[in-house]
Amino acid sequence: MPTFAYKAKRGPGDTVEGHLEAETRSAALQQLDTLGYTPVWVRESAGPARDGARRRGRGRIRRRDIAVFTRQLASLTRSGVPILRAMRTLSEQTANLRLQRVIADLQATVRDGSLVSAAMAEHPAVFPDLYVNMVRSGESGGILDTVLFRLADAQDREEEIRRKIQAAVAYPVLVLVVGLLTIVFLLGVFMPRVAALYRTYSDLPAPTQILIAISDFVSVAWYWIALVLLLAAAVVRRMAAVEKGRLFFDRIKLRMPVLGRTLLHSDIGRFARTLSLLTGAGIGIDRALALSRDTLRNTVLREEVERIRHDTVNRGATLSAGLERSRHFPPLVSNMAAVGEEGGALEESLAEIASFYENEVDLQSRLATSLLEPVLILAVGLVVGFIVAAMLLPIFRLSTGL
Repeated sequence: MPTFAYKAKRGPGDTVEGHLEAETRSAALQQLDTLGYTPVWVRESAGPARDGARRRGRGRIRRRDIAVFTRQLASLTRSGVPILRAMRTLSEQTANLRLQRVIADLQATVRDGSLVSAAMAEHPAVFPDLYVNMVRSGESGGILDTVLFRLADAQDREEEIRRKIQAAVAYPVLVLVVGLLTIVFLLGVFMPRVAALYRTYSDLPAPTQILIAISDFVSVAWYWIALVLLLAAAVVRRMAAVEKGRLFFDRIKLRMPVLGRTLLHSDIGRFARTLSLLTGAGIGIDRALALSRDTLRNTVLREEVERIRHDTVNRGATLSAGLERSRHFPPLVSNMAAVGEEGGALEESLAEIASFYENEVDLQSRLATSLLEPVLILAVGLVVGFIVAAMLLPIFRLSTGL
């Protein structure tokens, strides 16, 4: 007999999930009705164990999934489709099983009389505070579809930038990993066998002696090297888990020659884009700054935004004045914010700032990649060349002597 997985409401705030056996889906719905449950969804399952395996295999909700859901929900609401029907449609066509359950929960909560934003707030791991506040502002202003489209656009832009950065660093990382594996293989596997042939010679070239000493040390103390590296990684991870440690590492990141500038501009673009969305949705500057601050990945910049928020709210200063006193926000940001405040178009100015720094991040990442690739190739080539030369020098000297 087929097995059906179900989720049902047993009361206003009580939800149950489980499995039952029935001939058809209609029979399963009748069984739930007999139990006094109100079905949220019912679908055929291969059984609890296999259904759980399916959920584990396809359960991770990615940013791209949320962006697609947001854009589809915006399109349906703009077309005049009722919100419950829109959510039911999205739940049926969503391939991700976990997101499908989340949408079904949203549908059930909204059916009970809650707002969409309140339903989303019950899933903070999927819909962060920024998302929920944007949806709430759209509901209060009667522009939910517009707000959802803005959210989807912002998510798409952030995902595009993230993919560009990943694509830019993929090749240099590949070169570095292959080079390190080659060096480890030459020193740990190939060199000890060759060194056994040279130990009978008393007058070895200096590069060969250095290489044999390094190879012997790596062969004997490799586990100590691995232990030291693991301990160092654990210490760094422990330090990064506390506030002072994060501040220390984030200050170092901002001071790095090329990477620091790219990370700074990436955070500024994200901050400006988020603040533009929030102010355009009618959210107060205090709440908007707090939510925008949480999108920053660098702790140093977060503290600066918190100081700007304190000055703006408690001392009556303007946003541009707070940005001008900041150590890390460039003058361009404060000047464009001042122009937006004077002309009553702060949202547009912040959007321009975001677009400018997002383009800067794209250009800087490509420039850094174009410079890093030859440097890494040259460095790996020099090390491998030194190892090969050191292994061949005794052979050349022997052939010259003969």
